[in-house]
Amino acid sequence: MFGKGGIKQGEFVFVSQKDGEHNRIIIGRIQAVNGSRVHVVGTAIRASGLIERIKAGKAGDRSKQVISNPDPNNCVFMLIDRVETSPFNQEVDQAQDRVIWINQNRYLVLDGWIKENFPEIFAAALTSPAQEDRQNARQALREKMGALYERDLKEHVYAVARGVNLL
Repeated sequence: MFGKGGIKQGEFVFVSQKDGEHNRIIIGRIQAVNGSRVHVVGTAIRASGLIERIKAGKAGDRSKQVISNPDPNNCVFMLIDRVETSPFNQEVDQAQDRVIWINQNRYLVLDGWIKENFPEIFAAALTSPAQEDRQNARQALREKMGALYERDLKEHVYAVARGVNLL
């Protein structure tokens, strides 16, 4: 997309932005473009669960790579653990932060993942200390997946759930 004149107003983006020792991601829509600066309105996401696992030494190399270099293809590894979200309505400098164009379907899947609270459900199903809690979280995940009506989100959630052996 950058080769065709860059990102334009109204398009969707995935931003990787330094947040202390780690990166946070921002998904949103471009409201304005001013040179290398773009005004993004969307959601900022901090992978607090993954950061805690890395600090505790319980995360593998793949998790460390994802938190240090997130992109739209690997960010699901950040989103299967607890996250902190906040509304985002600021300018981002493309010279300092990594701004990646994404299509509307990718945006809707990532946004739906957050809005439907899948990070918390996956975290409970994967990391709860008690077997009964994990089973309850798996059941809640199955029910939530069955109630989804947006096809792309549903397919994505099912694929991730199969990938982490929750189905």
